[in-house]
Amino acid sequence: MRLNYGAALVMSALAGVALAKLPAPTPEQEQAAATKKAAEQVQLEKARQELDRAQDRVADYYKRTKGGSGGSSVAPGKTEAKNMPKTTQELPGSAGPRGGKEQSAEAHSAPAK
Repeated sequence: MRLNYGAALVMSALAGVALAKLPAPTPEQEQAAATKKAAEQVQLEKARQELDRAQDRVADYYKRTKGGSGGSSVAPGKTEAKNMPKTTQELPGSAGPRGGKEQSAEAHSAPAK
């Protein structure tokens, strides 16, 4: 019976913590997040353009060397953001340790040999 009361007490404490709301972000935090998001969008667009150029180069090379007819089933165009790798959206230098409570991307990497 005591175990049930103890478990109920722990669960109610955890429920209170889980339902608690964080304070609204300050205007500086909102602006920093908006700036970071804009920089990530620029990085994604740059990576998308580089990918499109590389794909065009490969297709042109294939057509020249293999004598392709050029009749592809996929219409050429922009690469969609959902098809881009996650790392193209990250800004350079953002994978290292930053301090605070957030884990870095290097937290679970294998030890150096």
